[in-house]
Amino acid sequence: MNQNFNKNLTDYIKARYAVLVIESFEEERVLRELQGIAQSINHQVFIWNSTDGVIYANGSSASQEKTLDFIAALKFCENRAKEQGSRNLFVFCDADGYLNSKAPAVNRRRLRDFAINIRRKGYKSNCIIIAPTFELTTDLQKEITIVDFPLPTRDEVKVIITSFLNNYKGMQGVDIDVSKELLEKFVDASVGLTKLEIENSFARALVSDRRIDASDLKGILSEKKQIIRKTGILEYIDSQLNLNDVGGLQTLKKWLELRSHCFGDEALKYGVKPPKGVLLTGIPGCGKSLTAKCVATAWSMPLLRLDMGKIFQGIVGSSESNMRLALKTAEAISPSILWIDEIEKGLSGTSGGGGDGGTSTRVFGHLLTWMQEKTAPVFVFATANNINGLPPELLRKGRFDEIFFVDFPTAEERKKILSIHISKLGRDVSKFDLDKLASLSGEQTFGKDVVLAGAELEAWVADSLIQSFSRKIDGDRDADLSMKDFEKTITHVVPMGQMRKEEFTKIRAWANENAVSASLSQTAQSETLQNEEFIGGRKLDF
Repeated sequence: MNQNFNKNLTDYIKARYAVLVIESFEEERVLRELQGIAQSINHQVFIWNSTDGVIYANGSSASQEKTLDFIAALKFCENRAKEQGSRNLFVFCDADGYLNSKAPAVNRRRLRDFAINIRRKGYKSNCIIIAPTFELTTDLQKEITIVDFPLPTRDEVKVIITSFLNNYKGMQGVDIDVSKELLEKFVDASVGLTKLEIENSFARALVSDRRIDASDLKGILSEKKQIIRKTGILEYIDSQLNLNDVGGLQTLKKWLELRSHCFGDEALKYGVKPPKGVLLTGIPGCGKSLTAKCVATAWSMPLLRLDMGKIFQGIVGSSESNMRLALKTAEAISPSILWIDEIEKGLSGTSGGGGDGGTSTRVFGHLLTWMQEKTAPVFVFATANNINGLPPELLRKGRFDEIFFVDFPTAEERKKILSIHISKLGRDVSKFDLDKLASLSGEQTFGKDVVLAGAELEAWVADSLIQSFSRKIDGDRDADLSMKDFEKTITHVVPMGQMRKEEFTKIRAWANENAVSASLSQTAQSETLQNEEFIGGRKLDF
């Protein structure tokens, strides 16, 4: 078991924190750990649930009286705590339904009275609530301490898998062929899952063909992705893209390349710490999200997308719980990349007080603390479009290793982007005048400081393909994508840079002081000095 959890919980118990909440779906595993802790500090364990009432840890009834009722159970626990020399852990497994905002207030009042008596009268007892999620109502906020229960460590995962395989190894009609190397791969694939989920994954693999071998690895990984998606908060992103699919942004790509080898034992032995993360801000549609998908493939690391909008829910306490669960899962399957897309949308209520009772502030505070203090190799890849929506605390050094500004693509970058999209259509790029296309997509067509964003270039290629297809439909059997299709469709494009020119000018001014340009300086790309000032952010040459 995670030694930090064991020690922290033991310290809470010894310090007589009256009511502790352990949020976990793994009730059996938590109970096993609690029994081990109780034995080490000479405490008796009593367990309450809504079907059995109060029972001993071995399952036998602990009371002659009926204790199915929550109030009756608390009364029994307090009477037991009063006994001379009594040292107890009272574990409640279904209490969340009796203590939420919809439950009778008398339930919360009775728990508070018991907590107060533990402190005032010196009871050598603690109440511990186990629940998958717990709504922390206002009247219980100061009485309750929430303790995070970690998912199985890598060593624990290996024990779980080995125990499962040993149970079926040698059974007639069952073939288990797992080498040490394959076992390590199974462990890597299973890290981040609960004990039950791991066992379910292997059970499904076993019953499908009565074999466990290398062919089951893909199925277990698929099961893991589904389990992560079931949280509704984290999404496991499958991406076949690589950094060659990103046109331009050479400074950013070089920065990422230098850090691709900074994860693992060899880097740690050399003294290199895993990178914390990076924040990409700037013009919408210029490759921020695309880069996140590409870097996961380049680094051969799982990409988990955190939807900040799904973090916040109406039930008090659930938002904080969602954030803890998301970060805990990301750590459990590390090394991993945690992609927080449009992070400013999830932090919009952190600066003005808002009307959410401080929920946004608490969630934001938890995220900031984790980003600052995390030791697990989780690389945070955050993107933002609206700089004004970013709290100052997020931007200070220590949260991210670097802040990059992604501006409209330069002429050279537009040529690269167009080349990539034309190639994906199966067309020969050499048949197109990329220099002319770059000019058509820039100031020559739209005026000073107005060019197409990467997403707009992709749309332009798509529109041009439709234009060429329409010619084919109209009877031109030899019709194919050509320069004249690009020249015709560009006249219908209304660029975002033209509609929001003033807004982007302000963003670029901010970037010149606070961020590094994700693109090479214009000088390094042999662009004109006149256009060099166009790209926002400090300009680095490699």
